[in-house]
Amino acid sequence: MELQEYKCEVLIIGAGPAGLSAAVYCGRTNRNTIVLEGKEPSSLAKTQEIHNWLGEIDVTGLGLLEKFKKHAESYESVRIMNGDVIVLMLGMGTNMISTRTTNITADVVVIATGTGKRKEIIKGEDTLLGYGVSYSALWDGPSYKDKVVYLYGKDEEVMEDALALNQMGCIVHVITDVGIEELPEKVYEVIDTGIKVIEKMEVIEAVPASEGMIQKILCKSTEPESEDIEKIEEFELSCLFILSHIFSNSIFKKAGVELDDMRNIKVDDEQKTNLKGVYAAGDCTGGLFQVVFAAAEGARAGINACKYLRQLKKE
Repeated sequence: MELQEYKCEVLIIGAGPAGLSAAVYCGRTNRNTIVLEGKEPSSLAKTQEIHNWLGEIDVTGLGLLEKFKKHAESYESVRIMNGDVIVLMLGMGTNMISTRTTNITADVVVIATGTGKRKEIIKGEDTLLGYGVSYSALWDGPSYKDKVVYLYGKDEEVMEDALALNQMGCIVHVITDVGIEELPEKVYEVIDTGIKVIEKMEVIEAVPASEGMIQKILCKSTEPESEDIEKIEEFELSCLFILSHIFSNSIFKKAGVELDDMRNIKVDDEQKTNLKGVYAAGDCTGGLFQVVFAAAEGARAGINACKYLRQLKKE
């Protein structure tokens, strides 16, 4: 599988109310815009009823989100793509962003990732990101040829990446918190290849060696009836590929985006971050966590991103 290459004027990371609102304003000015929609659904999609969106007396969160998406996609210059960001180079003129399958270069970036999936973070993950913890087998896999690697997750992508890492010459293991029968059918192709699949096991901590690189992971059983439910098992490895979630703001911090004490992205009155050409809007910046505020911040970020582009290109 080869990485696809894309170029755009505006990259919006997140397809919730903030990201789609920014996309509408960029679309109206005919800016070449890509919206990245991650695996984790927008908080709005999980909301059963919305009673405070002006003009909609009673609407579901998912219904409102679909209207936002349809509006953004009505502009020919706006494209919505699937993918979680795993590598970023921001604030250095041209921004470079990678998902597991694409490389994207953009003049301006708007971060609108929401609050992220914080409850599933593994202890030590943030510290070891780039030091033996990775979100991309395609990107980092070649560095671990002939070394022991583990993939943690339970979807089709885990199986695809396990096979890819095996072809790269890695010694591959898959660890998952569900039973094999709950995994995609491709798991049997993985097993037939000789890759070990450790089922019903939760990774709770990534532990570094003295030099700061990952040394092992600590795991425990997810089987309620297991006699060893409290027993901690250790597995030594060179890299842990986490494909079950991405803790959104941690990866932006690694790229130089300044966070506040609550790990929200810091922005000014124009939704600018501390990095040139990088904006943020919505729940990832903290605030009242209301759809109307997220949409308003997204609009402001979109307007100012377009203003930045005009200055950049001296239009």
